[in-house]
Formats: sequence, C-alpha cells, structure tokens
Amino acid sequence: MIKKLFIAIVCITFSVGGYVFAQGYDTSLPLPGESVANKKLQYDTLRPVYMAVGTKAANCKNMKIVNTKVTKQPYNLKYRGQQVVGGLWEELWSVNACSKIYDVPIKFILDETGATYMVSPKNIISK
Repeated sequence: MIKKLFIAIVCITFSVGGYVFAQGYDTSLPLPGESVANKKLQYDTLRPVYMAVGTKAANCKNMKIVNTKVTKQPYNLKYRGQQVVGGLWEELWSVNACSKIYDVPIKFILDETGATYMVSPKNIISK
C-alpha cells in the first residue's frame, strides 16, 4: 500500500509540475540529428524527455537536446495510399544537462489515430 501511494504521489508531482518544468529549456525544432519524428511529435516528446532526465540530474535547470539518432529503423509500416499511417521505430535523444550528457531511449508507435512515445527514466544512460 505504501509503495503504491508513493508512486501515485510521484506521478502527480511530475504531471502537475511538468509543463513549467520543460518550458525554460533551450530547444528549437526540428531537433538536431537524425530523428524521423515530425516537429509536432518532437515537441510532444520534449516534456517527458526533460522530466525523465530531471530524475537523473536533480536541480538542473539548464538542459538542451544536442543530438538525436534512429536506433531501430521504422518497421511494421502500414500505408494508406502512399502515406505512412502506422509503424514503430526507436530513437536515442542526447540531452546536455548541466554539462553532462544523458542518452534517452525513446520508442515511437504510429497508428491511424496518431503517435505514442515511451520514455523511461530507468533506461537513461549518463556519459
């Protein structure tokens, strides 16, 4: 019971403070590197990426995406005519947080209703 309550409190804290958390960082779109995500998807993914890095770089207020690369090419592609309407791919976004680099793995899922991304703080690698 205590573990579940702690997880709920952490999630509430991140979701309430998240918007302000990601707003002050130096990020221009499109992101540098090889990301195949469009500008809207990049924008939508920024907040959870910065929040995840914030769990590793506590109190850091100076973050910037410095590189992106595709680590798993798009696969299971679905088409409507010539337009891609479904597929999966993985990227690695590198974040400079207070002069330390953090690599953040991201899984993207595209379907006919939009895109989903998965970011987990436990998978972040610091250099």
